Amino acid sequence: MSRRGFTLLELLVALAVLALAAAVAAGGLDVLGRALARERRAAEEGRALALAHEQLRLKLARALPLDWGPPQRPLVAFLGEANRVRFVSAPGPYRAEEGLQLVEAALEERAGGRVLTLRRAGLVRDGSGFARLDSVEPVPLAAVGRDSTFAYFGEREGRGARWWPDWPPGPKLPAAVRLDYEGGDAPLVIRLVIDTPLICLAESRRGGVVCE
Repeated sequence: MSRRGFTLLELLVALAVLALAAAVAAGGLDVLGRALARERRAAEEGRALALAHEQLRLKLARALPLDWGPPQRPLVAFLGEANRVRFVSAPGPYRAEEGLQLVEAALEERAGGRVLTLRRAGLVRDGSGFARLDSVEPVPLAAVGRDSTFAYFGEREGRGARWWPDWPPGPKLPAAVRLDYEGGDAPLVIRLVIDTPLICLAESRRGGVVCE
């Protein structure tokens, strides 16, 4: 009985099929690896954005209508712009020793996109206002879309309550601050706890700050 082995041609065809199958498998693994990496990156960005939202919410919820305007003209320490918001925040629970803080949340252009950042500095009643924040290194919180902007809700200029693209210094705080995202994603809306004027005298007889 004769026994027939593989011919050279059959062996070459088999090796070619194996090589093709290995290439297809490697390509599939590469695609799968990239997909998993994208999912991990999206999950990390989602967690970072959620933490950024919480930080921003906590700071704005403690915003104070501190008056640092000239006599007879209340001027609350709050500046709202499309790309940043600056305000005075009270210390958190059990942290009264930290004192009042100047806070800035900003949408800054960075390589690869726009980032939500946070600046903080201790409040000093020396007339410098928010200028002290300019020398503070911003802390990046989360990546956001390039078209993200802030908006401000409240009554202004003798009109009814509505959303405004900015909130210049005036006699009161806005009732709420909104962070809009591009692409139709749900915005972040934060209601300020105190939106009524609070009169604070720059100097008292003891050299401190008196609020009513």
